[in-house]
Amino acid sequence: MIGKLLTDHIKNNVTDSEIAVLLSGGVDSLSVAFAAADLGKSIHAYSFRLDTETSYDFEKAKEVAQQFGWKFTGVVIPTGNLIEDFHRLSKFCKKKSHYECCYPFLYVYPLIQEKYVISGWAADGFYGISKKAILNYKHTQELFDEFRDNYFRPDMRAGYNWHKKMSDEHGKIFVTPYLDDRVKQFFYSKSWDELNKPHQKHHVRDAFAQFKLVKNVKRHLNLQIESGIVSLFETLIDNKEINFKRRTRVMDICRDWNLLNNTNTLEEFFV
Repeated sequence: MIGKLLTDHIKNNVTDSEIAVLLSGGVDSLSVAFAAADLGKSIHAYSFRLDTETSYDFEKAKEVAQQFGWKFTGVVIPTGNLIEDFHRLSKFCKKKSHYECCYPFLYVYPLIQEKYVISGWAADGFYGISKKAILNYKHTQELFDEFRDNYFRPDMRAGYNWHKKMSDEHGKIFVTPYLDDRVKQFFYSKSWDELNKPHQKHHVRDAFAQFKLVKNVKRHLNLQIESGIVSLFETLIDNKEINFKRRTRVMDICRDWNLLNNTNTLEEFFV
């Protein structure tokens, strides 16, 4: 059922035959790529890595694209521009995770050739597989639904809003099948155990036969951790311009910039 729901969303919202997919080695992005492929769409996969790091996601996306005959564009992110890029991100990012997750797409979106950009964005929110969710929210359906309600609150969708803004600026249409109302209803009808046992994300894996052909589909790992972005952003702690309050945590630096951008001047910020 979930396979049909994802496929139907793409069928109803994507009119072009050639599409872009933001691809990693994970279940979420692969599932929307497989759904599009099942509709006969021509897939152009885009993935990234930092210029200082190797990346499993990048190599897996490249491998899968070659396996299924998809076009592939690998974007190498120039880490030497981090300070300038942080300033660009500070205009619309608030939390540390927003900065880190949006950062590479400053370089991906300008290279996308197709009109429609399909992403597995938001899928993780249905499973409750963060450390916080596993410790505090998986034990009853009421708690699990509370976690998911909070995850999908409009004010928590900065990442989505940023992708939407970037796609709009580049004349693209950002497509997120996992935000389809019927998809959300499917996941909300399941308990934490039903979604994560016997295997994480097994409903989606079972929905597309192509998963059986892909070796070593990785378990969930945050984009910013796997890619090395978290470590890269740690270097901002030593930058006096960015870390103007001499914080010891990147999350506090990001919070400072959010507050600063809601005041008129740096001097006013310190009042």
